[in-house]
Amino acid sequence: MVKKSGCEHEGKGEEGCAACRREEVFPYWCESCARPVPEKRCPYCGLKAQKKKD
Repeated sequence: MVKKSGCEHEGKGEEGCAACRREEVFPYWCESCARPVPEKRCPYCGLKAQKKKD
């Protein structure tokens, strides 16, 4: 197996980019969970999420 490595953010104490953290860019934001979510209803808490502003 090939080990995937991140960019130069890893190992330097920096938070890194979304690719390093392996986050998806989702169009909605859940206020109560403070995280991006893929649909209008948050799959983590079940509350409504808001469409992100561009």
